[in-house]
Amino acid sequence: MFDFEKFSSARFYVAPSVEKVIEFSANGIDVENISKVLSLAVDAKCEGAEAFEGYAEISGRANFRLIYLDKENNAKGVDYNADFTARVDGEWQEGDNVFANIHVEEAEVRAEDSLTLTAVLEIVAGRTRREDMDLLTTAEDCYTSKKASKLPTFITQKAWTAEYFDEANVGGEIDGVLSINAVTAVKSAVATENGAKVASALYAIVTYVKDGEITTQNFEIPLEDEINLDGVAEGDILLVTPMVKSAKVVLTGVTGDNTLRIEGEVAYKIQAYRTAEIETIDDMFMLSNELVVKRDKTRQKTLVSREYLDETISGIALLGDNRPVATGVVALPYARGYVAKTYVSDDGEVMAEGVVNTDIIYTDENGYNSVRTEIPFSVMLGRAEEGIEYKAECLVTGISAKVRREREFEIDVNLALTLTKYEEIECEYITGVELGEERQKNTSALSLYVAGEGEGMLDVCKALYAMPGDILAQNPDLTFPTKEGDEVVYFRQLG
Repeated sequence: MFDFEKFSSARFYVAPSVEKVIEFSANGIDVENISKVLSLAVDAKCEGAEAFEGYAEISGRANFRLIYLDKENNAKGVDYNADFTARVDGEWQEGDNVFANIHVEEAEVRAEDSLTLTAVLEIVAGRTRREDMDLLTTAEDCYTSKKASKLPTFITQKAWTAEYFDEANVGGEIDGVLSINAVTAVKSAVATENGAKVASALYAIVTYVKDGEITTQNFEIPLEDEINLDGVAEGDILLVTPMVKSAKVVLTGVTGDNTLRIEGEVAYKIQAYRTAEIETIDDMFMLSNELVVKRDKTRQKTLVSREYLDETISGIALLGDNRPVATGVVALPYARGYVAKTYVSDDGEVMAEGVVNTDIIYTDENGYNSVRTEIPFSVMLGRAEEGIEYKAECLVTGISAKVRREREFEIDVNLALTLTKYEEIECEYITGVELGEERQKNTSALSLYVAGEGEGMLDVCKALYAMPGDILAQNPDLTFPTKEGDEVVYFRQLG
């Protein structure tokens, strides 16, 4: 008599962020041979995430890349990995689909008795939980009113890897590679019928020594993928998370005329979502029996869209007065961008505020030197929409610097920003219906009901204990919703 249909809902949740400090003692390097540290770059990525009751366990790997000068003033580079685990407390259940973003907040190196590398990580973990909801769609022998409700649904997910490679003839003799810094930025992700088209690009900075001098080579490699995703339709929302799985440099060419080749793999994870409009029974009336109706209400976030934007920012880095003046910029081995805050301004603009940090290797009267700098930024990402929440993330896809004055560097940064839009929706639905007592028949031949403002047919049916067809047949001019004082007359045939 009462038919409930099962629907799958996707519930989003992001736990409070946690900090993780990694301290790593590097082996295999003669600390006494280090005369000056020029750069320390740190990346961290999530290798695995699992939910338990009340907490999630995140496993990851931090990659430390150190560039230094030895006692003979030769530039050297070393690369270390440190594995870690972190616990994130929150509203977790076993079986949750967990994701984690890891940002490097600080990094430092100490070369005392041993080489100690330290990084402070911010871990932001969340989950998508698929929950089944039983919604009432059919009720026999009843007059029902229906409404359309929005329901976020998780469709499917998939992981794949893509290989990349590129090369550049740099000429001269390459003495050694100091570091490689690689990131992947998504440019577009479009849902197709049972599939998706994803366009991205890999950006890499290779810092190396050529003919005795430190220099860099930048790479930009476009990547395109078409993948199968069962159940996906045009207009569905795709969340694509890329991660550089591996990156290495191969030296080719001939003596005195070398070529740099980079190659590796990018690992992708894609998730597909849809906000479905579902028509369910909102209220009901049965002439023969009273009905005991049980209800529930849920509030949850639903994905609206994800946009990919490019921005350029500029900043200034200063040297202290106690340092010799800079004569030229040599290399920026890495750059990291982080959005600290996404908000709507008083003027109704979506704003993202954050910071970019990098090491600038430069020359002065004593040879190579370096300075670490942070460049704050604030960028406008478009007009805000009412009722929408925003979350921005960023990657640095290019960076350059030049000496503007003796102790001043002018820095230009290219940012790839991802803007995700959410909407909080409320769904009230019937969870159960029980047949109550038989209704007492109205024995009056004539009933008059004076309606209030904004009432619907169901309200009138309940008041007169009559079905819609009979009421409309006797009140052909009746319209809904009613106006205050509308009179509804109903004649019954007795006996």
